[in-house]
Amino acid sequence: MRTMLRCFALAALVLLPTLVSAQTVRTVLLEQFTGTWCRWCPYGADSVASILNYVPNSRALAYHNGDPMATAETNTLIQHLMVSSYPGAAIDRMLITIGSTSSISISRIYWGQVTAARAQQSSPLSMSVTGTYHQDTREIDVTVTLNILQEMNGEFYLTGVLSEDDLNYPQIKNVGGTNITLDPYYHQRVVRKMLPHTYGKTIATSGLAAHQVVTENFTYTVPANWDISKCKLTFLVTTKVTLNVNNQPRIFNMAIQQAWQEQLTTALAVIPVELVSFNGTQIDDGVRLEWRTATESNNRGWFVERRHPDAAWSEIGFVQGYGTTTQNQQYEFVDRDTRIGGTYDYRLRQIDFDGSMEYSPIFRIMLTPVPTLTRLLPNYPNPFNPSTSIVVELAEESEMLLAVYDMLGRLVKQLASGVHSAGGHVFEWNGSDENGHPVEAGIYITRLITPTFSATRQMQLLK
Repeated sequence: MRTMLRCFALAALVLLPTLVSAQTVRTVLLEQFTGTWCRWCPYGADSVASILNYVPNSRALAYHNGDPMATAETNTLIQHLMVSSYPGAAIDRMLITIGSTSSISISRIYWGQVTAARAQQSSPLSMSVTGTYHQDTREIDVTVTLNILQEMNGEFYLTGVLSEDDLNYPQIKNVGGTNITLDPYYHQRVVRKMLPHTYGKTIATSGLAAHQVVTENFTYTVPANWDISKCKLTFLVTTKVTLNVNNQPRIFNMAIQQAWQEQLTTALAVIPVELVSFNGTQIDDGVRLEWRTATESNNRGWFVERRHPDAAWSEIGFVQGYGTTTQNQQYEFVDRDTRIGGTYDYRLRQIDFDGSMEYSPIFRIMLTPVPTLTRLLPNYPNPFNPSTSIVVELAEESEMLLAVYDMLGRLVKQLASGVHSAGGHVFEWNGSDENGHPVEAGIYITRLITPTFSATRQMQLLK
């Protein structure tokens, strides 16, 4: 303890005027500035790992410059905070005075004691994060809630950050006065994306009142080449501060008031498999069920369940899943234990290898004799949200095209094509386009075309 206090005297914290006394535990954010070309930066990474171990309420991010992991956003922040040497780090983006020099980014010999001292100071707000991660679309949908514990003056911002661990890029390191290349070298805490951009969202322009609750939403689609299991999600609240630089006033987005960081897959509810489609078709000897997925993670398979309306569900089969895959997958199951005139409900019970389960929407089909006419029946329900069923009756085996168009006649989604057997066919439209993106609310047209028949129906999507 005596050593820490003695060293800390060399690095007196200049607490900015916008900081206020606080009432809750603070999470300190250490932002490291680094590059693969920097021969001393591996030692900086080691220092960060050590600090995270002995300051439990600290978290860290690594902003790269001049290497393959740098981004336009990280370069902007590095320039904004006037980083001039590497490795460097900002501790809660505070202005630190060492001797006669004040700066935001400081030398690594001071990172530990400044972080430890900052961790003893409380924060004027608390932060909680909830949301979902969809493994099929890779979209995160996050809600951040800030509870303001006492009045805070100034202009405030909320920034989200996605970082990734274990990125393998060769790293220069000075060993005994000689530069060597470490390959492989696994970089940690690498900043990949700042949400919605470098400086985040404005949450207040004239202060925050005591007991005020602020809620903000963030959405982002994680690129396919990121390893989601190694990604962390960080949020930080900053204050706009004016400082004199070379005798000129300059505005900085700094003075972190509170931070939050967790593993993405731990912090958010993970939705393992979301169906792209699930429908069924009457065939000569029963019902053929078909469903499709975009991607899968840890998917053991699908239990197929059936019931008569309002009766109990019974399990009638199991279809093995593809485990983890980023490819579209098509599934099929034929139920031959049916009779003409019967009405049946079907659903899928998807199960992961760890035993967790999800149920699909319910699909209902009424088995009728082979129709004497080809028809496009009204969709049900109509209006609808989020999905609707479209029924086609074919008097004979035939080529057919079933598609959805907007009111300008532009193709939105092709639901079926090719040869189909005589009988009733049910198709589901979930309100998405050919790329799987949700479409806007409004009126849409369903069009059926066969060699001898064509018809259209209007349907309304609500939001």
